[in-house]
Amino acid sequence: METVVVMVAGLVDHDVAVRVWRDRPGSVLVRHVAADTLVRRWVDGIATDVELLHGCVSCTVREDLRSLLASFEGHTVVLHLDPLLEPDAVRRNLGVDVECVITVLDAAGWLDDALSDASMTSDRRTVAQVVVAQAEAADVLVLQGEPDERTLAVLDRLAPGAHRCTPETVVVRKSTRPRLVPLTPECGVSTAVFTADRPFHPARLDQALDSLLDGTVVRSRGRLWVADEPDVALHLESAGCGMHVGEGGPRGGKTTQIVAITLGEPDAITAAFAQALLTDDELSFVDSIRKLDV
Repeated sequence: METVVVMVAGLVDHDVAVRVWRDRPGSVLVRHVAADTLVRRWVDGIATDVELLHGCVSCTVREDLRSLLASFEGHTVVLHLDPLLEPDAVRRNLGVDVECVITVLDAAGWLDDALSDASMTSDRRTVAQVVVAQAEAADVLVLQGEPDERTLAVLDRLAPGAHRCTPETVVVRKSTRPRLVPLTPECGVSTAVFTADRPFHPARLDQALDSLLDGTVVRSRGRLWVADEPDVALHLESAGCGMHVGEGGPRGGKTTQIVAITLGEPDAITAAFAQALLTDDELSFVDSIRKLDV
């Protein structure tokens, strides 16, 4: 029999992992909690200290789980993640399939966190980057408290297809519905989509990126083509007022695409990036320089 893994995440206090564990007779409850120099792991209430690997909690938990899960072959393992951990960072190269990711949200305060510029005390991430990544990875979203319509509209776009429930009605359900992001505005929440077939001017791109950090954008993702990096695609990812832009591998095709979930004006975002593209004159100059290089 294969090991069945159910992962429970969330930057809130909750008993959802315990509920799932109790509802599955014979399952094993595993919880990791990070400290300054170690990660404390509980297995059905028995604690073990695990030495922190090169300062990375996600790496430590993932490596610990590799050996631990092998000892529970054929069982259901309910993983209660440390509140600061993102499910995708833990399950990457874990060696087993995760049947379901359950993320628990504070429905009343989640959207404020998702738009904030507050920093985590433990690392360089922002609170927004953590809560957005946790929600985005979910097959099941457990809402503690009453969400408003804007929060629900954001979650429809951030985690389309995810089942929503309360702590009292939690289910373990793999999402099978298509994860199609709604493009129609709802409750002031919109999806901005920008595509282009010419590169960005690097200096103007820096200015355009500020349009994603004005406190109205919940999540953006993109693949960028920049004039001074003709052979490399840059990967863009932002949440709230936290952003990361890094190398995304070889560039395939001459295209740029950016998708952003925003409570602001989507046209302002697309206009900012349109103004950052090379003009016809600049594009002709770049092409002539490349011909000389050849």
